Amino acid sequence: MRRLDQICAGTLSLLAIVDCLLVPRTYVGRIWIFGTALALLFTAMLNLLRIRCHTDVRDLRLFCITENIAMLLFVIALMASIGKSRTLSNPQVPLISLLVAIETMFSLVKRD
Repeated sequence: MRRLDQICAGTLSLLAIVDCLLVPRTYVGRIWIFGTALALLFTAMLNLLRIRCHTDVRDLRLFCITENIAMLLFVIALMASIGKSRTLSNPQVPLISLLVAIETMFSLVKRD
């Protein structure tokens, strides 16, 4: 299970970096797209830190749970606001929501 956790967090990290690099330079609202990509990157980094140091850092698990739930709610709100057809025409949105949901599940499960 730990390996799947690492793969999901690593994939989320790579997708966030690619998203940061693909922000359109001519779009007026590009700062909001870039900010969302950075939020995904920080979520991935926090999950990678949780995987690596799960017993060493106090309250890290709580911070990960909070961040994962907040990001999951954000992605769900995004999908609701753009609608089903636009969500399905942008496959990165459901993929990111699935990865964040899996990371939320892993952060909720207590490991020894």
